[in-house]
Formats: sequence, C-alpha cells, structure tokens
Amino acid sequence: MHLDTHVLESESQSAAQAGILHGTVVAAGTAETLDVLWAWGAAAVAPARKAMTPDSVFDVASVTKVVATTSACAVCIDRNLLVPDAPATDYLPGLGQFPGSVMRVYDLATHCAGYDNRKFDSYAPDRLVAEAIAAPAQWPARQHYEYACRNFIVLGRIVEQVAGADLATFCSRNVFAPIGMTRTAFGPLRTNLELVVATSQPAGTISDEQANHAQRPIGNAGLFSTATDLALFCQMLLRGGKTAQGRRIFGKSLDWLLRPCNPPGTPRRSFGWDMRPCCECLHRPSALSDAAIGHSGWTGQSVWVDPERGLYTIVLTNRTHAPTGSDNYAPSMRFRSKMADHLAAHVKKLTEQRHA
Repeated sequence: MHLDTHVLESESQSAAQAGILHGTVVAAGTAETLDVLWAWGAAAVAPARKAMTPDSVFDVASVTKVVATTSACAVCIDRNLLVPDAPATDYLPGLGQFPGSVMRVYDLATHCAGYDNRKFDSYAPDRLVAEAIAAPAQWPARQHYEYACRNFIVLGRIVEQVAGADLATFCSRNVFAPIGMTRTAFGPLRTNLELVVATSQPAGTISDEQANHAQRPIGNAGLFSTATDLALFCQMLLRGGKTAQGRRIFGKSLDWLLRPCNPPGTPRRSFGWDMRPCCECLHRPSALSDAAIGHSGWTGQSVWVDPERGLYTIVLTNRTHAPTGSDNYAPSMRFRSKMADHLAAHVKKLTEQRHA
C-alpha cells in the first residue's frame, strides 16, 4: 500500500500559504518499519532558496529535552546513578528550592519543581548554568505546573554530575551512537551546513537563546537531528528500549518514561514526556491512544510514540524561518497534529494489511 501524498501536500501547501512553514519532513512507522519518509517545500527561502529533502537536518529545539536529556537521565537510572524520586539536592547540593519544600528529581522532569520560565542568558556564558541551579524556586515543589526550560538545564547538569561526562558526550556514547543516530548532535554545527534547515538564525547556529548563549551543551535545547534518526529513536522505544540489533538502551527506566508521574491536579506527563490529552495539547494527534508520549520543539517539530498502538509519528517544519503574517505558533501546532493523524492512519492500515 503506497502512501497517497496528495493529502500531505495539500495540507503543507495550505500551511505555507498561511505562513506556518516553508517546508516539512515527515516520518512514521512501527517498531520494525519506516513506513513513511516524505519531504516537501523549502528548507530555506532566505538568503537563497534551498529544497527540503528527507536528509534535512533540523534544530529540534525542545525535542532536545526528551531525545537527549531525558534519555541521558534514563541511562543513569538504569545504572543506579540516579534515583527519580530522590531529593534533587542529593545530586546538586546548591540547588535553589522554595523554603521548606523538598524538590525531587522527577519534579524537574514534570515541570513541577516550582520554577517559572525565567531565562538566564543575561548572565555570562560561564555563569548561566550555575545561576540556573542556584536561583530560588517560585513555588513549593509539586504544587504548581509551569513549563520551564530551567528544569531541564538543571537535569542536564545532574547527568553531568553523576556520569562524570558532559551532556553531549554522554548522549552520543550511550544513546545516539548505539542506536545509529549518525546525524544527531548538539550544536552549533560546523560541517554539512548545506543540509541544515533554516530557523531565525544562520545555518548551524542554535536558535534557543539560552542554549546558544551558554556556549556549551545544556539540557533544554540545542540538538540537531533528522527524521530518519528520530525514527530510529522512536523504534527503540517501541521495542522496549532495544535497538534493531538487540542492544539495550533503556531498562527499568522505561516505566518512568512511559507512565505518568506528575503530581495530582497537574498536566499529565511522564518523566520528561508530554502525555496531555488533545484538549490541553494542541500538537497531540487525536488518532493516538492515551498511552502515547510526545514532545514539541519551538522551531516547529512534533514527535509522538504510541506503545499501545505500536506506532510513531514525526513532523518536522521550519516554523520560525522567515515567518509571514501573524503569530503562527498555535496554527503550527494544529497543523502538525493533523499531519500526524494522516500518518498514523496510514501506518495503521499498513499494519492491518501485514497481519491479514
């Protein structure tokens, strides 16, 4: 069964006309298959037009939080270097908390540690991470949800403390290389810039202000990747934490990644991943089960993995490059949800045919 790309092309053309993107790459499949890999439009329109290709490299912004930082935490959990429900100060004694409150590691991973989303790029690069660690929290842990990049800057530093390696090196050795994600790395990128999809910054430059200003890999953003690399990552999750060659990447940590661990009354999230329903999460595909985990990136990406239905969807766009018209943030989320629904429907039909 071949994919009818007319619907994807029509949706993409409409999105381009609405100023949501200039191009997109999508991928979808199962634990064993890459059923869809499709590219459309332009990777850049300024200073010169450049075609989007299946190999295009994206600054995936906050998708870094799950593919890199959360994964690094998972490896540390499996190696007994990190305990998710331990006080975070066990690993960072100088960590700023709300007076009288004890912040757990998983509070950081569910954005319920008590931090607001203030930025720290006004500090000198060599002080950014230290200031993000030391500043006090605004609320007691587990009493308030606010999505905050600071949580994952702190988690990235915890990984470095317990693993004895910088975040980029640890992720490369223990996650990306074993899975075969050869085009995935922290920026800034210096080579193969012709493949890099444009954002609001020059090719290869990290678009996130804090990750760019830090001049070193940090946990909230800064990762570059491709649709095929992200597909390999999603397949690993659907295989129960193993690569196609049988190498185990995640073990007991999968329970934390695939099940909600948010405090009662806060948005549904697992350790690092978004699990909110469609009414709370604009980019969540409606075709997926409640067990699906996902994450978005500011520059225009959505990755979803559904262990119950055995499929994944990846939609990558260049939302922030040379935007036209009014704010395209919410429309971009809805576009990615709609595209992912088309992809999920196709994978579901293919799977049914294989099992017939």
